[in-house]
Amino acid sequence: MVTQECLPAPLHREPEPQILNFQTQQHKLFPVLATAYAFTFVGQYMKQTYNRISGDIHEGDYSGLPELHALSAGLKAFTTWAANGAIEVCRMSCGGHGYSRSSALPDIYVEFTPTCTYEGENTVMMLQTARCVPPVLQVPAEELLPGQGGQQLQGSVSYLSRLQPQPVSAGVPPLNIQDLASLVQVYQLRAANLVELAATSIQQELQLRRSQEDAWNSSAIDLVRASDAHCHYVVVKLFADKLRQVEDPAVTSVLSTLALLYSLHGIASNSGDFLKAGLLSVPQALQVSAHIKELLIQLRPNAVALVDAFDLNDKKLNSVLGRYDGNVYEHLFEWARNSPLNASEVHESFHKYLKPLRSKL
Repeated sequence: MVTQECLPAPLHREPEPQILNFQTQQHKLFPVLATAYAFTFVGQYMKQTYNRISGDIHEGDYSGLPELHALSAGLKAFTTWAANGAIEVCRMSCGGHGYSRSSALPDIYVEFTPTCTYEGENTVMMLQTARCVPPVLQVPAEELLPGQGGQQLQGSVSYLSRLQPQPVSAGVPPLNIQDLASLVQVYQLRAANLVELAATSIQQELQLRRSQEDAWNSSAIDLVRASDAHCHYVVVKLFADKLRQVEDPAVTSVLSTLALLYSLHGIASNSGDFLKAGLLSVPQALQVSAHIKELLIQLRPNAVALVDAFDLNDKKLNSVLGRYDGNVYEHLFEWARNSPLNASEVHESFHKYLKPLRSKL
């Protein structure tokens, strides 16, 4: 944040701007910051859900276990994929310094990236989430309609009870890109649409007299996409729910901006899903991109404070770039000076290899 960037010659009269003042840097890093807050709130919710369902199990009630498994499996995959990519975004945003171990980002990446495979490979975890909604993915959509013998779904998948035999985009209300409740709804509709497409794929495979296992395997790509969209909806919804619990108006305002940025950035990154489902028009997609730029400007004054709020100490980060005191250049020089390669003014390799060669010239 404190590093400076040189400008073209005509602008050299002005003080060099901080790197974080460049729009491209904000567009890379602010969505990552919003994601960090979103996942923090998701983690809090999952801890509460685990404790609640564990208590129910001790009382002999196991009804919440499938919901816990579906959420934990899918969110494990969704969050670790996103975090793994976010670390790389941060590394590249730091330029050459991000590649240096002095930034700590290479070590953070190497330490974190196995999470995408251990405790369950992420694709398998997404398929586990898909398996936890068998009424949706193994029964024709029309049988899910209330009053027709269908099963009323509960928990995070309750919205799937609205599945209709016609396209889910029919009768979609107008999207208000500045209203978080509207964005939650459009994420819900996107997830329902992709679940419906996955269910349709399975039914088509079964109609070809294929086994349930073969039908599932032939629809696996659609199932993973549906699970991913479901998890994305859950994260957006939980972010919105968290805002209602915050009492300080100033904090609510900043977190609302973060929530809007997270939601709109997700729409921009997955615009194909929303466009194909009829949930987003091309003019609206352009409005989303424009509003993201406005949100970046709004977040800039609070960006550093939002990061500092996580209270990660310097010793834990072990980074010359992420230091709380902001003395980046001084500590970069100190880190280089303490490197074993710089223990002597002239490296021993010069005396061993180069000096003898030069003496023969």
